[in-house]
Amino acid sequence: MSTLFAFCTLIGVACASSQRIEAGYDCAWSPFRHLDCLQTSLEGCNSLAQNVSGLGPSASFPWTSQDDCLTLRGKIGFVCVYSSHAFAHGRGISVVTTPGSAQSLRQLPAFAQEGVEFKTHMPPLFEEKMLPGRGRGLVANKTLHRGDRIFALTPILILDEVAHKNLSDEDWIEIQSVAVNRLPPVAKDMMLQLHGEFAIDTISGRIDTNSFEVEIGGSAHYIIVPEIARLNHDCRPNADYFFDPQTLTHHVHAATTITPGTEITITYIDPLTPRQERLAQLELSWGFNCTCGSCSMHSSLSQESDARLSQMADMASRLEETPTASSQMAQALISMYEQERLEAFLAGPYRFAALSFCAEGQRWRAIQYARLAIERGMLDDEFGDAHVELMRQLAEVPEKQPCWPKQPV
Repeated sequence: MSTLFAFCTLIGVACASSQRIEAGYDCAWSPFRHLDCLQTSLEGCNSLAQNVSGLGPSASFPWTSQDDCLTLRGKIGFVCVYSSHAFAHGRGISVVTTPGSAQSLRQLPAFAQEGVEFKTHMPPLFEEKMLPGRGRGLVANKTLHRGDRIFALTPILILDEVAHKNLSDEDWIEIQSVAVNRLPPVAKDMMLQLHGEFAIDTISGRIDTNSFEVEIGGSAHYIIVPEIARLNHDCRPNADYFFDPQTLTHHVHAATTITPGTEITITYIDPLTPRQERLAQLELSWGFNCTCGSCSMHSSLSQESDARLSQMADMASRLEETPTASSQMAQALISMYEQERLEAFLAGPYRFAALSFCAEGQRWRAIQYARLAIERGMLDDEFGDAHVELMRQLAEVPEKQPCWPKQPV
């Protein structure tokens, strides 16, 4: 992340998303971007072209079907439904994208390497329960420790944002339905069991409610991972997640100790925003009033929390601009993150501390925090994240890093 705490520049990280079409505007939201409403046109509907030969890639592998296509608005190209029943050891997948993007997807390790590991059938670490005021949720049935893998699953549905922005509302809804109907029976059943708002269409409503926004091949896509869609929101989550665009795998790990009987939660939004902003965003995008511990605390305590969050943002900005700033500031930031129960997002503060101690020539303290930053970064940002690699180099030989003082301390 270029700014670890901005949450709007994450690359390759899955983001819970919700889209609403109101009064001619297509309002797409993700927790790492500002609400973005784009004017849409309801003109130019195209009927779905069935069995259009020559529109898919020259070779069919790995697609089971690839002939359901629609012309994009302005005749700038077309998008098709590409399905594979064999993907991820039979889990299956449907992709709505352009032929060029489908060709690129075929080259990814997720499709090209048979040895890619897919954890679609893990021992149950949780059970699904009805929770008062929260609907269905996943509850741990054994103690989970920081870093324990909860999920490593591939999506059953990938929707290219190009299709979302360049198809009429009617065509967008229709091609989503075709994509779901092309799934293997088990995957289709999982999709249809998801909760959704059905103001326009039952399938589209489920996709709007349960999709995550990710980046694949440098462009935005929406994905559905039914199991992970069961995870409820908390502004102070106990689990963390990221999406690997090479293996097309959505990873969820425990961010802290989760005891049996405790609900496993993730955050749908930027948890560093003030309470009222969080409440408004959740109501706008998901239509629920957050009752998590952070949002339901006494107003006096909430004001203190907001004050901490504001000060944390200022400290993070200063440390981002000058990574070799005071180690005391970095340690204070870590303490405030822990006070706010934001353990899932400690990668940045740990990184700042490692760089600060490095600049002060404190070898072992730099190594200590670099190792902590590596662990947190791999759970939050991705296994191969650039910041993780930077911290790995620092942990191995601090004296050879640019942050190390030129003169003996």
